[in-house]
Amino acid sequence: MELTINAAGDEQGLKEFYNWLRDDADVARSATISSAGSSDSGHMGAFEVICMSIGSLTGLANLGIAWGNFLHSRKETPPFTITIEDTLTAEQCAMLRNLDLPLAHPEDVE
Repeated sequence: MELTINAAGDEQGLKEFYNWLRDDADVARSATISSAGSSDSGHMGAFEVICMSIGSLTGLANLGIAWGNFLHSRKETPPFTITIEDTLTAEQCAMLRNLDLPLAHPEDVE
């Protein structure tokens, strides 16, 4: 499953979440994580999205756990959105319905 996490204007928060994900041994073991910027932002090194490739339901669950732990470490919920780039299996949809992730299109997991 390929997904992107968009900063929605909170670049610093996204950097913190990126580091949080990379430091989480379970997430790092079950997903490929990279960052990307926008070529039209005009800012050198602009950090706008996290790109992830998750190959298992365990990896998806690890993302959900990391997200929950990250939220508990902050005063405010960051305005991120997660966009899933692939067609989902029934199992993936079921897992996503149980995770409290900020999905860009939650109707896609019904």
